[in-house]
Formats: sequence, C-alpha cells, structure tokens
Amino acid sequence: MTIALILLLLLPFIIRSNYILHLIIYVAIYGILGMGFSMMWKNRLISCGQAGFFAVGAYTSTLLVTRTDLSFWWTLPLSGIASAFFAFIIFSAALRAGPLVFFGMSLVSSFIIMEVLGTVEFFGGWEGILDIPSASIGSFFFYGKISNYYFVMILLILNIIVFYALYKSRIGRAWTAIGSSVSLAEAQGINVYRYRLAASTIACFFAGVVGAFYAQYQNLLVPNSFSFLLSIYVQMYALLGGLSYFIAGPIIGAGIMVFLPEYLRVANEYQPIYFGILIILIVIFLPGGILSIPQRVPWLAGKFGKKKEESVMVNE
Repeated sequence: MTIALILLLLLPFIIRSNYILHLIIYVAIYGILGMGFSMMWKNRLISCGQAGFFAVGAYTSTLLVTRTDLSFWWTLPLSGIASAFFAFIIFSAALRAGPLVFFGMSLVSSFIIMEVLGTVEFFGGWEGILDIPSASIGSFFFYGKISNYYFVMILLILNIIVFYALYKSRIGRAWTAIGSSVSLAEAQGINVYRYRLAASTIACFFAGVVGAFYAQYQNLLVPNSFSFLLSIYVQMYALLGGLSYFIAGPIIGAGIMVFLPEYLRVANEYQPIYFGILIILIVIFLPGGILSIPQRVPWLAGKFGKKKEESVMVNE
C-alpha cells in the first residue's frame, strides 16, 4: 500500500506527458462511477443512471459557482447531496416495486436528466455552459494536468477508503447477505429495501461529487457528454475488471477501456463496436473479469493463491 501511494505521488514526474495524465484523470473519474455501480450490483441492482447523476453533480456545482459566486469547495459536497437527493426521491419509490422497476427508473431518469439539461435554457441548452472557472485555493488555480491529477487522486483514495469501510461494516455485511440471497436476508431480519436505498443513494452521492470535479476540470459542460452510452460504459468497467471485485474491478476495467483504444488507435465512432466485442469475449472466456485471471490460470493460482482481496470480495 505504501509503495502504491508513493508511486501515485511520483507518477506525474515519471510520465511527464500531459496527455497520459489526462487519460489517468479520466480513469479515476470512471473508476469512481464504476465503484458506485458495483455497490448497487452487490445488492442485486442494475443501474443505467450513473451518467444522469454524474450530470446532476456537474451542473449543480457549475450553476452554484457561476450564478451565485459560491466557492467551489462548498459546491463539491453540495453536488453530491443534490445527486443523492434526486436518487433518494426516484429510487425510494422504484425499489418498493422491485429491481426491475429500479432498472427501468434509472434508465428513464438518465434520459430525462439529459433532455432537461439540453432543452431548458437555464441549464445552458444543448450548446452547454462554457468558461466554467477552475477550482482554486487562494491564488493557486487547478489549471494544469498535474494539479488536477492530484485532486482526482485524493477523491479516488477517499472513495476507496469510504467504500472499503462500508463493505467491512455492518451495512456491508447486510449488502453481502442481500447479494447472496434476498429471501435469506429477509429471513434474517434485514430490511432489504432500506439497505438497497442506502446503497443507491451513497453511489449517486459520489457520482455527484466527481461530477463537480469533472465540471471544473473540463471548464465546459455539454448535455451529450452524459448520454446513456456513458452509463453503459460504466457497467462495462465493472464487468471487465470483475463484478466480484467491487473496488479494484471498476478501476482496472476503466484503465483498460481508456488506454487500450488509445494504444490501438481505435476511432471514436468504432469504439462501441470494439468494446462490445471485448465484453462478449470477456463474458465467454473470462466471466470473472480481468482480476479473476490468477484464479483461472494454474501457475498464477499457485503463485497468488485462491484468496481474493478482502476489499473486493463478494463474500468474506
């Protein structure tokens, strides 16, 4: 762990490439979104709305900063609260009807959020909002890639710490029970509805927070950046890394899906096809995701053992 932290601190000085740092920043953003999806998946919920709640956080921060001159550092938690509030309102009703309705409502809400942002002039319309100010501390502004790299890494590490603590706590054990068997969890006295609502609300809170970071990093917002396709990609990050690895899986998956197309020089218009083929191959030949390779390859299994990291296991 210490070595990993030192590597993260020194990485900008080792790479010395703004473009690579830009890609790493996106890996961190997508990893946080993927961790939220995995948290809901742990509760046997499939969400197609992460992009929408990501957008709620981004636009909340931007409007508060540009229209009220509120400090970005106040809008950062407020963006998460706004996303969590919308999630609570939508999912508190949907979850009573079951996971299928939850899936449908998350999908519909994502479309509605994007359409509202694009058609209501108050939110900038389809042309978006330009010249969003970067975050600052005194006279220091988060303009460059290096400063934003450290910023997003702090957010990512905080997410990892919070998610790990939750998974190891009483609420995490309840989520594990729900993921194993809903009927058995209910028989043990676990309120499945409340724990599922807590998971979806927490996931959307962090989506909103990283949305605020995204807005000040990009310095512009366009509704099409939060399309349904982004929500599908978030699912792919978790699936590619490994659905059983709730923390490391989405981060590894995001890293592969961000860097591999760049390495292979895949054009943007062909990326959905490329990703679709990649996911099909993963499901067929590696259903446990990339992180399950040590358990599936004999000599790696012998080297690393069959024990998964506690922070990313389905069951303890």
